[in-house]
Amino acid sequence: MKAVLIHSLERFDSFLSTLKRYGIDPVILSFDGHEWIDFDYSGVDFLIFYSSFEFSSHHPLALWRVNDNLEHIHRVCPDLVIYPDPALIYFYNDKYRQHLFLKTHGFPIPETIPLLSPVSVALAHERLGYPMVVKNRYGAGGGAVFLVRNRAELESYYRLSQLDFVHSGALSYLFRMLKRRMFYYNLIKERKMTYPFLSPPLLAQKYITTDRDLKTVVGDGKVVEGHWRFQASRDQWKVNIDGGGIGRWSYIPPHALEISERLARELQASWVNLDLMPEGENFLISEFSPVWHHYAYGEKPTFVYDDDYNIDPPLSISLDLERIIVESLMNRLNAEGRTRRGETA
Repeated sequence: MKAVLIHSLERFDSFLSTLKRYGIDPVILSFDGHEWIDFDYSGVDFLIFYSSFEFSSHHPLALWRVNDNLEHIHRVCPDLVIYPDPALIYFYNDKYRQHLFLKTHGFPIPETIPLLSPVSVALAHERLGYPMVVKNRYGAGGGAVFLVRNRAELESYYRLSQLDFVHSGALSYLFRMLKRRMFYYNLIKERKMTYPFLSPPLLAQKYITTDRDLKTVVGDGKVVEGHWRFQASRDQWKVNIDGGGIGRWSYIPPHALEISERLARELQASWVNLDLMPEGENFLISEFSPVWHHYAYGEKPTFVYDDDYNIDPPLSISLDLERIIVESLMNRLNAEGRTRRGETA
């Protein structure tokens, strides 16, 4: 088989060594140059690009290499097998597009009101109550997600998304950001400026009291990995691991597996990562993504491993992300009985 591996900031060396372990010496391309534009993809079986955010995750162009470059390659060569899944590029890191899809297709989601206008702001105020959660359209890892406690705060975030700098609350948000040391650390040391604005439409959601959420990964139609994320303390209302949450690989109810696999089918996606929120015996879908980052077995001391973990394959396999992705792409081509060169696999 022939493969293209696009250079990336994360996991590039791991994907390269995994491909060579399977006897594939990939063509290495980079989106920093121009060779990829003229490259002939018609003789390639599959392509891998492990994307990362170019700027802060809530920047509108944080994933421009995926949204522009990968989408272009897919349009030029629609039969090329690509990771991340082209079926999900349209939704990647865009909570508004995801909301429209989930709501239209009848998936259970938290009660959500997109803040499309001042009328929507008033509707959210009346129906959702306080505290409520307000999410920027773009963002990952819990970034640009706010716990709003009154109408004035709700109005401030909405005005900021409209670039209304006459509003005192919007100006106050900007001044607070500019006073933080982390803003200048990212700007000077990391050379990744924190995007100081919010992007419309913001999403207002009903606040759900819970001490945990659930992440699942569906690969080739089946949940292959899942773990719970718990609050580390009562003061923590987000459960993101990098924000201090505690991870746990333990029993996952069948309903969570079913809804995860159903979403993958509806999206016609080979690989999808979901965030689920428990509500009684049921689950609500918070968001989804075509690319995920998880921690290797034993990497995080805050993770707990329980004997009742009920997902097959075992963690020793499912946490080897590069292996399961490469095997998935190869198996997909073998199942089709062909390669992009017209040969029998």
